[in-house]
Amino acid sequence: MTQSDEPIALAAYEELAEAYAAIAETKAENGYNEHPAMRKAIGDAAGCVVLDAGCGPGFLSRDLLKAGAASVTGFDISPKMLEIAARNAGPEARFFRHDMAKPLVELADTSFDLVVSSLAIDYVRDWSVPLSEFARVLRPAGRWVLSVQHPMGAYKWFKPPTAFGIHLCYADWKGFTPTPVTVPDYYRSIGEIINPVLRAGFALQVLDETQPVPELEAINPRKYERGMTFPTFIVLTAAKS
Repeated sequence: MTQSDEPIALAAYEELAEAYAAIAETKAENGYNEHPAMRKAIGDAAGCVVLDAGCGPGFLSRDLLKAGAASVTGFDISPKMLEIAARNAGPEARFFRHDMAKPLVELADTSFDLVVSSLAIDYVRDWSVPLSEFARVLRPAGRWVLSVQHPMGAYKWFKPPTAFGIHLCYADWKGFTPTPVTVPDYYRSIGEIINPVLRAGFALQVLDETQPVPELEAINPRKYERGMTFPTFIVLTAAKS
């Protein structure tokens, strides 16, 4: 793999992996906002064959197996994240290394009931490849649930030159490691989120602008108030049509 086609956030997540896995579930933005919103959107996955796309430290894979999923297969670009995912989810899950921006040649057609992806597709500029692959590997009437950054929150965070389109941006992540880690990411407008989904032939069912769960108010009232008044994430649910 040449430097030019290396996934944009690989180096950052290799550096962040252990610290992120140790802290994310107790952070306001993750453990009290995006995580519960994703699980609510997924609903009952008992008996489902699940693909966890961009599995990170395997939190979602672990929870889906505990909730009765028939099987979970996950992939991520970060070798360190895959090691952590295997520890978290245990031997029932299968994990492999893969770049979401490329075709899933490892997986057969119509082999999954459900695809989930937690804050991972944001790191891919061209969504046509992952979305077409989700369509290919999903069974008829299968669905996917994925979370992305809300354009309003991302615009405030990244400060791109314009709110329209897609922009490669950089942010310093603080609070995970002793010194900040610069993480590249793509800002994208609401049109650049919705239109690729429609072009891929999916039936968009729900768009949820997430808010923190009530438990956060007692733990961190400042972040609770901010999360209730300014959006951070969107959770999309779509069905294979």
